[in-house]
Amino acid sequence: MPDPKPDRPDVNNYLERSDIVDYDHPIVKEVAEHLTYGCSDSLAKAKAVYDFVKNQIFYSFQINATSVTIKASEVLDKGHGTCYSKAHLLAALMRVSGIPAGFCYQLRYDKETERLFVHGFNSVYIQDSSKWMRLDASFHTDEEREHYDSFLEQPELIINKKLGEKDNFAVYLSPSKRVIKALEAFDTVADLRNHMPARI
Repeated sequence: MPDPKPDRPDVNNYLERSDIVDYDHPIVKEVAEHLTYGCSDSLAKAKAVYDFVKNQIFYSFQINATSVTIKASEVLDKGHGTCYSKAHLLAALMRVSGIPAGFCYQLRYDKETERLFVHGFNSVYIQDSSKWMRLDASFHTDEEREHYDSFLEQPELIINKKLGEKDNFAVYLSPSKRVIKALEAFDTVADLRNHMPARI
């Protein structure tokens, strides 16, 4: 599998805050400090953040949430997010913890709507190993797959080309504008599901 390709040459760019990655919000800072307390290195911090977003923040579609979250602080406050929103939260918690994090996208097939859509996740820079690692914190850890380290093995990111799915190894500094536009356009996840962007 190809290595992730950052769209910015300076890894420190991936520590920036934004309106979406609002890690200066008190709730984001507090959670990040709690999660990474006592962690000895960047890998331990990254795993703690990843496990929290993956398993403690609900995936909006799985719980039939009625609202759409966007900002990192909003995802924490509501306790749920789409793949995009959970990626916004993961990036915020990583960045405020000193771990560079960016945004990645794939074209995936949704069996329920029978259409292709853009799936969002993250890539983080692990300074201890000087490498980027792609992480998908969208779904809770499946009990049947607890025998492997879900942080190191990401089966969710395997695509099916026969269905028209495509991979993209770029690591973007900021979330896709089309994704943000879609999130802002719909009030419920039911409406959003039928209008998720089909290209970045």
